[in-house]
Amino acid sequence: MGSREKMTGYTAKRASMDTARAGSDVCRRRIGQFLDQDSFVELESLVTANGLSFGPERSKAAGDGVVMGYGTIDGRMVYVAAQDPDVHGGSIGKAHADKIARALQMACDAQVPFIGLYDTGGARIEEGIMGLEGLGNLLASLNASAGIVPRIAAVYGPCAGGAAYAASLSDFVLMADKGSGIFMNGPMVVSAHENKSIAAADIGGAAVHAVKTGLASLTAADEAGLAGIIKLLMQYIPDSGMGFIQPVDGPDDPNRTEARLDELAATLDDGYDMREVLNLTVDTGSFLELSAGHAPGMVTGLALLGGRTVGILAQAERRVNRAMAAKAVRLAGLCQKLNLPLVTFVDAEGYTIGLADEWAGLVQSGADLMEAMLQLDVPRLAVIVGKAIGTAYLTFSGKSCGTDLVYAWPTAEIAVVNADTAAHIIYRKDIAAAADPITARTDFVRKYEDEIASPYVAASLGHVDEVILPSATRPRLISALDMLTTAY
Repeated sequence: MGSREKMTGYTAKRASMDTARAGSDVCRRRIGQFLDQDSFVELESLVTANGLSFGPERSKAAGDGVVMGYGTIDGRMVYVAAQDPDVHGGSIGKAHADKIARALQMACDAQVPFIGLYDTGGARIEEGIMGLEGLGNLLASLNASAGIVPRIAAVYGPCAGGAAYAASLSDFVLMADKGSGIFMNGPMVVSAHENKSIAAADIGGAAVHAVKTGLASLTAADEAGLAGIIKLLMQYIPDSGMGFIQPVDGPDDPNRTEARLDELAATLDDGYDMREVLNLTVDTGSFLELSAGHAPGMVTGLALLGGRTVGILAQAERRVNRAMAAKAVRLAGLCQKLNLPLVTFVDAEGYTIGLADEWAGLVQSGADLMEAMLQLDVPRLAVIVGKAIGTAYLTFSGKSCGTDLVYAWPTAEIAVVNADTAAHIIYRKDIAAAADPITARTDFVRKYEDEIASPYVAASLGHVDEVILPSATRPRLISALDMLTTAY
């Protein structure tokens, strides 16, 4: 065959492929919703399955149910791999899995983010062990890429069994209220076990993973919303574990102060909204809360401070339970993998109290969180807003446990136990002997607060770097980050 015939044959072959996928090109439509227009370059579009030489066999499809390649989002390069539910239900065979793994490897080589669009019925049964090994290769590649590049899993459809691991091994899991599902066992299996009909959404839909498990980092109403979240996340995540290729200064004034924070501090005893504190401190409108519906007493998210992305960890409830601790562990791990500074806003009395909590493994949960914080080697800043008691102080703000700089508001209380408990233990005989025990108890509580639990005492000992006006929190943190990121 001559060169002219080869060129004609290529044109005919591509036209045949385009006709075959016309009307069902789900992947390219989804990819086009978040990539810059005409920026997508597809790779390995001619790959087909190489199944076993015996047993049942499905018709081969060009690309084997995965569209993969690279493109840009607001000019920043990313690699993308999207499962096609119209090709054998998005089932995962060896060639299918290997394509996703190769896209991930190319993202690591290029030091740019990887975005996986998952929509699959699970492993391709007829490929047997070959399909399983392909899936294993994909999972190993995802694990190996941790800390090298950011990995976003956008779940567009069902994602069951081993395929659910692929999404869960990513740094961010995005789900849509309509269609998305992540579960170990599918609806038919679970319904048979429970002896009642259960919808897929009730097993592992977006609402389940946003509230009950916390697996979903962010959720959207539909596919268009998922595309919007992907573009939003790209404003926060670095190009790789080494940081941003082209860091950008934020438009917000780094020296801006907030008088409202002084007002909140003055009425701290009456109750306040920690999320308001966060929003007033970071660059305007930049706080992106992650897994907001799950364990809401622990606030985790990303934000910009002086244009720099940081992880945010704060307590909206003063007693930490197991779910709150696990949520904090995930945020610490994310900061470590993406090389993001961690800023904690501390107001915690300690861990939840009760027999059920102890029996459920509260000690191990607390130890896991402490271990995650101790293993961080990114810059760490702490702002003690209110209480920092016992192991909660050590975990979230202790210099001996890895915090680089600690700031305290005048409202801070730092001690082994809260002042009321301490006064009862230390001064119980004096209180009992007093003519007015109630007044005496109040006086001794105040004495403990002033002489032992005061932030000024901690500052005099060097465990707090500075007691600051709440209104000055933002410029203090930005200045500290400038210093620490240069040092690191």
